[in-house]
Amino acid sequence: MKKKLYYPHCSYLFRCNFFVVGCIFFIFNNLYGQTDSLKTSSKKLSPNAVQSSVKYISQDSIIIHLLKKKILLFQDAKAYYEDIELTSDFMEFGFTDNELYASGVADSSGHIHGHPVFKQGDTEFRSQEMRYNFKSKKAKVTKVITVEGEGYIHGYNVKHVDDKTSYIKGGQYTTCNLEHPHFQIRFNKAKVIQDDKIVTGPAYFSFGDVPAPLAIPFSLFPLNKDRASGIVLPKFGEGTVRGFYFEDFGYYFGINDNFDLLLSGDISTRLNWAAKANSNYVFRYKCNGAINLTFSQNFKGERGTPEQETFNDFRIYWKHNQDPKSHPTTRFAAHINVITSGFNKYNPSSASDYLSNQFTSSLSVSTNAKGILFFEGAVYYTQNTHNKTINLSLPDINMNVRQFYPFRKKLKVGKLRWYDNISMQWSTQMANRIDTKDSLFFMQQTWNELQTGMQHRIPVTIPIKIGKAINWNTNATLVEKWYLQRDIRIFDPVIDTTKKEIVKYSSITKDIFQRGFSALHDLNLSTALTTKIFFQWNFKKGGFKAIRHVMSPDLSFNYSPNLSKNAYGFYTDTIQKKDIYYSYYERAIYRGVSQNTQAVARFTLNNNIEIKVKSKKDTITGTRKITLFDYIGISCGYDFAADSLQWQPLSISGRTSLFSFLDINFRFGFDPYIISSEGKRINKKELHVNKRPMRFSGSDLNFSVNWRFNQDFFTSKKKEGKRKTETQQSETIFNSMGMPSARPDFNNPWNVTLNYTFTYATSDNYNYYNVLYFGEKKYNSNIIQTVSISADVSITRKWKLGITSGYDIQNKDFTYTRFEIYRDLHCWEMKFECVPFGPRKEWRFQINVKASVLQDLKYKMENSFRDNY
Repeated sequence: MKKKLYYPHCSYLFRCNFFVVGCIFFIFNNLYGQTDSLKTSSKKLSPNAVQSSVKYISQDSIIIHLLKKKILLFQDAKAYYEDIELTSDFMEFGFTDNELYASGVADSSGHIHGHPVFKQGDTEFRSQEMRYNFKSKKAKVTKVITVEGEGYIHGYNVKHVDDKTSYIKGGQYTTCNLEHPHFQIRFNKAKVIQDDKIVTGPAYFSFGDVPAPLAIPFSLFPLNKDRASGIVLPKFGEGTVRGFYFEDFGYYFGINDNFDLLLSGDISTRLNWAAKANSNYVFRYKCNGAINLTFSQNFKGERGTPEQETFNDFRIYWKHNQDPKSHPTTRFAAHINVITSGFNKYNPSSASDYLSNQFTSSLSVSTNAKGILFFEGAVYYTQNTHNKTINLSLPDINMNVRQFYPFRKKLKVGKLRWYDNISMQWSTQMANRIDTKDSLFFMQQTWNELQTGMQHRIPVTIPIKIGKAINWNTNATLVEKWYLQRDIRIFDPVIDTTKKEIVKYSSITKDIFQRGFSALHDLNLSTALTTKIFFQWNFKKGGFKAIRHVMSPDLSFNYSPNLSKNAYGFYTDTIQKKDIYYSYYERAIYRGVSQNTQAVARFTLNNNIEIKVKSKKDTITGTRKITLFDYIGISCGYDFAADSLQWQPLSISGRTSLFSFLDINFRFGFDPYIISSEGKRINKKELHVNKRPMRFSGSDLNFSVNWRFNQDFFTSKKKEGKRKTETQQSETIFNSMGMPSARPDFNNPWNVTLNYTFTYATSDNYNYYNVLYFGEKKYNSNIIQTVSISADVSITRKWKLGITSGYDIQNKDFTYTRFEIYRDLHCWEMKFECVPFGPRKEWRFQINVKASVLQDLKYKMENSFRDNY
């Protein structure tokens, strides 16, 4: 039962005498303000009167002492003056001194209720009692708690001199929101400037009201919400390889609302160092992006010894996004990510970067002319840090004309005829490319062998509808390729002059890069008949309601004549006494053209099978559709232009998904021709030699299991909630960049993702049929099995555990493994992460304040991966 509050000054007669109340309000209104400037402009105000009106209400009662010139308000009293709002259980207004006094009220048990709460603009604080002067707009507050930015200020005596500045005597600063905080920085005097800073005199730390031997001569806490410049304090520690070190020490420049810049660096006593520059930019309705430049020098081995190695690494990162509203037709985008092969190995990086070895960069510009002519220019850079290869396209240019119908009138009326649907298009691609190793990238020879090419394509499409179910599509594509270089191959064996014999047979030829213009032509004609055939069987009894089978036959013919007159050359192998033909354009950008005429007829039959069963969840139809096979395809072809081996292998492939977590893909190959005793396919059919239509030639079988478990898995919650949980559980509970500020989501008590992949591939082993190889297996086989897990679980409402790991069953080894532990300590947090084995073996422990304003108040221990070189 709620305790009744005791108000000694309540008057029942006051609330009933309307005449008295009217007189009182008339007097008070003349003292405290004007209700109508036109009517009262001629009246002389008291020199003690305030310039704005004061509005007030009270839940229980209002008492006015005319002789004492005071007004008393009780229980949930509220007063409004200009932009000030004050709430308290007791208030006292003084007419003569224009002063307001507010405090809580004690109940019968002595407990005080309704402490004053003061609001002005963005400032809000709660206190034990306060006095406020309406004329000077100054306030004196006792035992106040106010919020400034991410922190809380506790003050015993506070003088509020204006709406921006306050002075505190005897107080403390903390980021803990409790009335008795877990930790605080105590001080004797302080000045608070709203939205700017807090400056204190000598201060010391206190944890749980226990003073700590940590003191500072003064402290400054920034409260400015706008961008500001300042020093970035470093992370420091000690390691085996680096010795004592400082990381990320620098200066932040808050240039303006469009740009910022952070210059920082690392340094250690072992002279490992790094220099970093980071900048972000944003222009509303135009673009935004980020730039990151890093250069580092790391040492491995004992300095001054022959075992010492020096690693100079760098990273260039730039991402630029253009706002679609900035220009109606022109687009510019950039994503540059260029690093040295050892950067992620010897410098801190995310787990995803460390596990990746392929990095791609691009710059692109696209535009169009009235939606008819389209242009795109791009630069692509791809590097593989594992094999240290580089692929550069500088630039790639694409131009094309929108599809048009040459035989269709602009103002066509009535039904379209078959020739009205004939369409044409034109496109051109031009590229300059370099494929090399990173160590050879800046050498002149690499740039001398720059590949340049241009390709023109003119496709013509003739779609014809036969009846209502059959589509007949015919395509003719003319291709022309221009090159400014080609490779000339010569027979150049390496010969030992003393023994007069070949040293290495693998070095018997040499390619000579030759400059010069050449043009190649290619033509492709194709026609295809496609349709769909539907079968459905319905069942009246039982839970099995229907089977639906969709067949999609496709009969096609493709013809490509031999136009490779100038594309091939030959050299004479003097050892084997024969001519070897080769293409001048094997390494060219768009390759060469085929030297064989092709006339291939192909038949493909795709099948889709679904069933319909009873379902209580569907209240409309009462049934549920289940897909048994997404597709099962059968394909085979015949080449009329080939002089032998005209039948192509028969292929049966398919895909299905079962139980929403199991994906199955399969392919089986069958060859109609035999393999000779020399281990070669020859023009003899299996049907004639081995009395069977075909020979099993290989298969691919892939199982992929993906289980996702969470709190919604065993409940009937909405799918939207499930999708949200699945997105969250796909990531680790912390950000992967070291020890981040990102915190786990305790609303999801547990999330588990299990993945299992199984791949089994077989292919013909031609050596099995070769009489020179005895005891060989009939088929080459390869099995790949991997298991991976990503999980996080809330042990309690404050503890969170996470793990990311996997196991390669074939190699019998664990993949990248990571354990994480998080403890929510209210205003503090504790984090521990560990990579127990592998090249990235490391561990970190950190306990820190959550609020970013005190981000440097932390304790950290670690054993970095760089200490385990």
